[in-house]
Amino acid sequence: MEKNWSTVQLHCRECNARMMDYTLCQDDDRIVLQGITIKCNRCKRVMMLKKYTEGMIRKRAGKGVFCI
Repeated sequence: MEKNWSTVQLHCRECNARMMDYTLCQDDDRIVLQGITIKCNRCKRVMMLKKYTEGMIRKRAGKGVFCI
């Protein structure tokens, strides 16, 4: 399975609503979206990414979709 996406969609884990797109910089050690609060418009869940790297997102994203 090839994992060379340029963007990854961030979806809510609870309701599967699409929250935002993130463009990858191809640096697996780079910490991303640190200190950014993301709110789901459908279920009103609020989450904050801490210590997520691009490598972790790329590894856990299935078909270009990462559920948080």
